[in-house]
Amino acid sequence: MKQWIKILCVGCLAAVMMVGCGPKNEGKQEDSTAKVNEKQTEQTKKWDGVKLVYWSNFEATEPQGIVIKEIVEEYEKETGVEIELEFKGRKGIKEGLIPALDANQQVDLFDGQGNKSNYGERTISLEELVKSHDYEKRTNPVLMKLARSYTDGVLKEIPYSFKANAYLYNKKLFKQAGIENVPENWQEFLDACQKLKDAGIIPLTTDDAYAPQAFGIHMARLMGTEAVTDVVRNNGWKRPEVLKAAKAFEDLASKGYFSKLVGSNVWPTGQNTEFATGKAAMYCVGTYVVNEVKNIIGPDFEWGFFNYPEVEGGINGREAMVLGAASLAITSKCKNPEAAFGLIEKITRGEGDARLAKESLGLPADIENASWPEQLADVKVYFDNCTEIFATCGGAENNPEITPALKENLMKLYAGKITAEEFVENMNQAAK
Repeated sequence: MKQWIKILCVGCLAAVMMVGCGPKNEGKQEDSTAKVNEKQTEQTKKWDGVKLVYWSNFEATEPQGIVIKEIVEEYEKETGVEIELEFKGRKGIKEGLIPALDANQQVDLFDGQGNKSNYGERTISLEELVKSHDYEKRTNPVLMKLARSYTDGVLKEIPYSFKANAYLYNKKLFKQAGIENVPENWQEFLDACQKLKDAGIIPLTTDDAYAPQAFGIHMARLMGTEAVTDVVRNNGWKRPEVLKAAKAFEDLASKGYFSKLVGSNVWPTGQNTEFATGKAAMYCVGTYVVNEVKNIIGPDFEWGFFNYPEVEGGINGREAMVLGAASLAITSKCKNPEAAFGLIEKITRGEGDARLAKESLGLPADIENASWPEQLADVKVYFDNCTEIFATCGGAENNPEITPALKENLMKLYAGKITAEEFVENMNQAAK
């Protein structure tokens, strides 16, 4: 019996020694794993049981909608929050959100076109959340300033999915015409148009929908975007700057720089059948057009971008341009703004923001995302050096009541059917 006990004790000692001789870092690995699991559990518990309702103005089948859905699902797994994502489309947000909030329906956050000033107290100030998350340092400061300007200096929306409006052009056609550098001023722009025409290439085209883009920015170069807005809202069509801008486009038309079809182009005719197919070299529009025509352009289409040229007698230069963004906002119905803001961060920062820009062929919101879509690489230098933001179309579309008459008369001006003086008189009469 004693011998058996002795053997047993020796066996136990050996077992203990074997355990002691195991990998020295095993305990550390277990501790590390436990800490990670504990941290993940704490994070999950943080939003466990929280439900957010997110209304998006995108469609589920759009590139933005697809990426946002993926990001929402990832955020749910990471935090434990439950998110009801509803793709309402542009019309659904525009027509349905305010009635839903006023009926006390739960909608915690939503996205859509920038400038949500019409929502008033239905959206909350994001100043404290932005400060506590140290969010602002990674967003373009000019666009953050623009977002604050919509609501008397208080930040109530986060800009993302940026866009720029100026001249998109076909680099291949520029090369064919012997144009080595993009035009920086109006004379260089005219020279480029002539070289293109001489090479048998249509310099310019547009559509009725985008007709005010070039003309409005030209006026903004001459008098600033606030003055342009005053023109369209308060019948300032007799201002000398308006006639000067109209004269510039009358000149373009008389020299044959516009497509011969421009007068009858109903969107997206010029965009799809002339510009995207490589027949016309330049199209004044927003960078979103890259995504709109991606299935039309050929494999050898070379995208280029340049800011609207400086004009003689203008009051600003190429540091001023049309920039815009979609934006995200949190409603006053939201009981968990921190959880909602966390999702906003995931959409607009790091990998989520980079993925959104790549898939939608848009401009990233996170300034640390240096990899821009190849098609829009030329935009970055203008974007980074912008210090003044024009309203869309330079402010020329800031009066919906006059916009139809403006588009109609601009298309006639571009087609050479009316003179600059006739354009001014037509707009003056339409505004009365």
